[in-house]
Amino acid sequence: MKFLNRLKIKRKILGLTQKNIADALGITKVAVSRWELGHSIPNGLTLNKLAVLLGTDAEYLLNGDKHKCKDVAMIDFYESVLASAGNGFMNHTERAMKIPIPQSVINNQTNKESVCCIRVSGNSMEPVLGHDSVIALNPHKKIIQDGMMYVIRQKELLRVKILVETPDEIIIKSYNSNFHDEVYKKESLDDFEIVGQVFWYSSSLNV
Repeated sequence: MKFLNRLKIKRKILGLTQKNIADALGITKVAVSRWELGHSIPNGLTLNKLAVLLGTDAEYLLNGDKHKCKDVAMIDFYESVLASAGNGFMNHTERAMKIPIPQSVINNQTNKESVCCIRVSGNSMEPVLGHDSVIALNPHKKIIQDGMMYVIRQKELLRVKILVETPDEIIIKSYNSNFHDEVYKKESLDDFEIVGQVFWYSSSLNV
């Protein structure tokens, strides 16, 4: 992964736009755009200011994982895998890249080596999750805790929803009040699978 990728991923996970970066550093948005296109790399004081703004250090931005990002864990991020906040989104497998999320969040998880991040598509989970939000899920947490958020698979469709369980039914809920609850009898859920529990999200992913 190159400098431009590390910069863009870190910026997105913090919910910063290119303009936010430019304003904070006292430079033009065009300059930040050129960094993310791979046309140039900041140096000297500008690079150090950028690292502080992103909560990392200059060595990490330039050289990657051999210089760990402060207070964050680098976990697998399947950028093109979307969990729909709506009626469902078909996905295909892909190789993972790495993305930083707070180390303190990872420390609270069991089976840390299996957690991963994917993106959200749609608006049914607004205002908590916006379109293109990043969510982190733990695939070892499949037991429903009422009111918690999960990634579920229905046939080949991935969705992110709130789940509530009764003795006979599974209720699928959205944060957006324009979407109605879905109620399913457990006996009819042959093609239903809990992929994992969502334990972290970044809802401000601006491009």
